[in-house]
Amino acid sequence: MRHSFQRAFVYLILIFAAIGSKAWAEGYVARAQFSSDVVEREPIDDIGNVINVEYGEIQRVYFFTDLRDMKGSQVIHRWLLDGDVQVEIPFDIGGDRWRVWSSKKLMPGFDGKWTVEVVKDGNVVSSYSFDYVDEY
Repeated sequence: MRHSFQRAFVYLILIFAAIGSKAWAEGYVARAQFSSDVVEREPIDDIGNVINVEYGEIQRVYFFTDLRDMKGSQVIHRWLLDGDVQVEIPFDIGGDRWRVWSSKKLMPGFDGKWTVEVVKDGNVVSSYSFDYVDEY
């Protein structure tokens, strides 16, 4: 009985170790945010999850990500408006810590729920959203 318990315990440890190492090997998003600009590889502000349409103005929204443990991979920023893909921007990841950003020009009429998915090897690693609101 004691040996059965020990085997089961070791087996569980091996399973959790395998799951943990697989997740770690896939990498992760350490930081992500929407900003009005990126300077010297850092976002200058956090514009939050609601952006108001400025009548007649074009607004550029940046999406910044700090990626970890994805060296040698290609990652995509997939921009969606109300669930429909608008653009996919690929990045080749050259290091264990890699900061990348993409941007989208938003005009009046582009209001709705915007989502940016971080995609690696065809799998969505994480996603972030904001509402572009036309109050006019």
